[in-house]
Amino acid sequence: MSKKNKDFNNKKLLIKKIFNYEFKNENLLIESITHKSISESNYERLEFLGDSVLQLIITESLYEKHFKLDEGALSREKQSLVSRKSLAKLSIDLGIDKLLESFNLNLNSTKSLKISISANLLESIIGAIFIDSNYRNCKKIVTKLFYNLLNKKEIIGKKDSKTLLQEYMQSKKLPIPKYKTTRLESPSHSPKFRIMCKVSIIKKEQSCVSSTVQDGQQRVSRLILEKLVSEK
Repeated sequence: MSKKNKDFNNKKLLIKKIFNYEFKNENLLIESITHKSISESNYERLEFLGDSVLQLIITESLYEKHFKLDEGALSREKQSLVSRKSLAKLSIDLGIDKLLESFNLNLNSTKSLKISISANLLESIIGAIFIDSNYRNCKKIVTKLFYNLLNKKEIIGKKDSKTLLQEYMQSKKLPIPKYKTTRLESPSHSPKFRIMCKVSIIKKEQSCVSSTVQDGQQRVSRLILEKLVSEK
């Protein structure tokens, strides 16, 4: 057996172990872990599909499990569970990042690259399983992978920093925070953004640098909230 075939068989076994699923169509499996650096038939389309499938499964699971929560709390929890940061952590914890097939791509070169691709791989494999089987089977697999996250009852629906800051400003009958994003000079596979936020009750604009706009807005909102608390 060649080294290439041996490596593929090892990855196939790892996918079976992680997802408790064996692909009928091995071409889908290969596509789901292949980076665009080595093939035009790569995981990007499956990632696009997997993102939607994952969001629906998580939304449906939260709706079924937490029937006393209102729409706002459910929405916040869904966004937390399907954020790039959460997906990447789960993917890395499960060892999914080790499945990547690529050319001259070192996932450990930057933190943002590892987060991005690890999350992408999880979504693409979910998309591939959806095509290879069906929604019911896919939901069974996803809810098992997300079991601990879906059952962390003590923080379900917790408001994030951006929401808390907006509600604080509204409670004072003041204009809502204004965010500005600037793309910094950085490679496409490891983007950097400067996120700025201005609120009327603090003279100086607050800012931070982040690999994603969403995370940056949360961080800069948290900085402002901390400043408001310290100035009371």
